[in-house]
Amino acid sequence: HRGVGGRGAGGRGGVRLSAADFEVGETQRRAAAAVCLLIDLSYSMHLRGTWGAAKQTALALHALVRSRFPQDSIQVIGFSNYARELRETDLAALGWDMVQGTNLHHALILAGRYLDRRPEHDPVVLIVTDGEPTAHLRRDGQPSFDWPPAPETLELTLAEVDKMTRRHARLNVFMLAEDEGLSAFVDEVARRNGGRVLYAIPERLGEFVVRDFLRARRQSRR
Repeated sequence: HRGVGGRGAGGRGGVRLSAADFEVGETQRRAAAAVCLLIDLSYSMHLRGTWGAAKQTALALHALVRSRFPQDSIQVIGFSNYARELRETDLAALGWDMVQGTNLHHALILAGRYLDRRPEHDPVVLIVTDGEPTAHLRRDGQPSFDWPPAPETLELTLAEVDKMTRRHARLNVFMLAEDEGLSAFVDEVARRNGGRVLYAIPERLGEFVVRDFLRARRQSRR
């Protein structure tokens, strides 16, 4: 995978971003996009001091889409032991989840449903995480957690990755930690899906995510 930014992911400073910090270079009309931002809410995000940057990133992307791409739709999904939609009005007061589990499987299911309801939109899927998947959603709707990750968790998560690939949705993953298990997993995601993997320091996470979104909009297939 490729890195962006320097090493050392211990920064705790707030990231202040707004739509005005980014310029959109082209004016030609483009197809609408359905944007899914998947953000890790697990307790490790707090321990590493990365949760504040992730929250500011979500707020900045919301502001950018609303002001510069009003034809687009955006859904932010937070995931820990299970996944849920995070509305813009909820983000400012939102905290991390003091629970075990990184349920990317459930987050991808929710994102897939969002994209399926908007088949005429170009899909843009961005994932921010600091750990490999350690939880999945069981058939009864309850989360299942294992550490080390259970083979079933990885298999089910990669099955959702394959569904995203069939939707022509590229998954760009922003890693907030250099972890061997996470690296191996996201490299497999990139191999199956064709998306990009980037290592981002917290202080520049918002910049990297927003610029990647703009890059995806420039490369709109329609």
